[in-house]
Amino acid sequence: MAVISLHKIAPFEQLLSRCQQADFIEETARKNGYGREDLPELSRIAGEVVRESGRKGSFTSKLLQEEAEGKRPVTVSVLTLGEGVDRLQDRYRERENMTAAYMAEVISNKILMKSYEAYDRMLAETTDYRVKEFHFPGSEEAYPLSDIGKILDMLGAPVQCLKSFCMVPRKSVVFYAELTREKGNACRSVCQTCEKRSCPYRREENRKEEQI
Repeated sequence: MAVISLHKIAPFEQLLSRCQQADFIEETARKNGYGREDLPELSRIAGEVVRESGRKGSFTSKLLQEEAEGKRPVTVSVLTLGEGVDRLQDRYRERENMTAAYMAEVISNKILMKSYEAYDRMLAETTDYRVKEFHFPGSEEAYPLSDIGKILDMLGAPVQCLKSFCMVPRKSVVFYAELTREKGNACRSVCQTCEKRSCPYRREENRKEEQI
């Protein structure tokens, strides 16, 4: 199973490039309580996070279940921004620059969340499928946390799973993707970042938020 650099997959390369643009920085600032005076520093740190992600970040995926009568295909994937981002945050902390360390945290998390859209876009560009729903180890009974180590071993990804089920590098995600050919029912992202407010597949807690 090949481990592919994020800069060798067009949708992820486009995502990393966008993460240094003004609209991404402004959106990140707005959603995390930063003011306009913080934009230059946020932009500088975004450049460092993107540079490290481009060096060591990688994506690995495998078809876990083929399409069959009554069953949708399912893929399993590991995406990591790489150890360079961890080292970047650690350097900031060692210098007691907690503001920069937190900015790197915010930007890294934003990149990971946007990566689900990039994955769906990759499917749309290379196959007849789209993501119907994302699933994560530990989020549902059918997908226990103990799956993480098994998946990492199966894919041979450059990520380790600790006994606490935390992953190293820290900015890493493991996810299942249930696929569909029905484009109208596709999920382009995870529920937390999806703008499709009327989606019937939204999590119950998000439906409750809409009713408040």
